[in-house]
Amino acid sequence: MVVLNMHDKRPIYAQLVDGIKEQVLKGFLKPGDKILSIRQLASDLCITPNTVARAYSELERQKILISVKGRGNFVNDQYNFKRSEERQEELKKLLIQLCIDWQFAGFTEEELKEIISQIYEDLKKED
Repeated sequence: MVVLNMHDKRPIYAQLVDGIKEQVLKGFLKPGDKILSIRQLASDLCITPNTVARAYSELERQKILISVKGRGNFVNDQYNFKRSEERQEELKKLLIQLCIDWQFAGFTEEELKEIISQIYEDLKKED
């Protein structure tokens, strides 16, 4: 289940997108799996259906989910969850912005590298 943090500065739909992507990457959701309906997930998380719909739309745009009319939403079994040049460029832009933000917050390159290493280690532990 995705956990939302109401103190997080990111919009709820973005947290939901990231949470679902994390579940796919960790294998909790597998290609072809049907995911909860918009209404069910909204009810479970106590958020509006529009917020879930926005997250699902973004995941469809990223080709992580597919929507089948009358059947629901599924993890795309045709998507290559590995590298793609297009996705790499998108992520690189995000990383550049994050690095700029970290620099403005006063962190050094070494501190940033250490933080990234720690994040990777923490993600491995959760597998």
